[in-house]
Amino acid sequence: METYRLTEDEIKFLGRKYPYLKYNKDINIIKGVIDFDLEFPSENSVRIKDKYSIEIDFSKVNDHTLPSIRETDGKISNIAERKKIPREDLHLNNKNGELCIIIPPKIKERYPNGFDLEEFLNHLEEHLYWVSYYDRYNKKPWPDYGHSELGYLQLYLENKILYSAAFKNEFGISSRPELRRKIKYLKRKYNL
Repeated sequence: METYRLTEDEIKFLGRKYPYLKYNKDINIIKGVIDFDLEFPSENSVRIKDKYSIEIDFSKVNDHTLPSIRETDGKISNIAERKKIPREDLHLNNKNGELCIIIPPKIKERYPNGFDLEEFLNHLEEHLYWVSYYDRYNKKPWPDYGHSELGYLQLYLENKILYSAAFKNEFGISSRPELRRKIKYLKRKYNL
């Protein structure tokens, strides 16, 4: 994605819906506190109110059109430390608090018309809800995807027709025997 800059309408939306998030035009970053009060329909439906300090940097866009997001207070890292689990299990890419909110092949499904600030912030709230839920109840409110090769394997196993091309592309696979060998290897590696 080319460097994205918020429009005046998006800045007004941000001020109305997320008063604790501020957009700095000069450095093209949204920074502040995102708070939410959410409940998702499921058998374990629970309303959660929580907040996280974040930074959304539009000058750092990944290969898949989304800006870089960091949780800046170390809250998620602290949860991982307290629970003695890897940061990756709470979808942190690194100790700097960079979040992984979606596996690349799912981006077009979530953002069919490209980046949309409102959808992006809704998505971020859902992601943070997932983390808060896990923190409070020691279980996932809904299944997530693993990182890197595990995530691609899970996608492939979920829908071989829909995600076969993404899987092959990720691992540079060009033949059916090669695909079978890779699937077998990964299933064994991750006990799937």
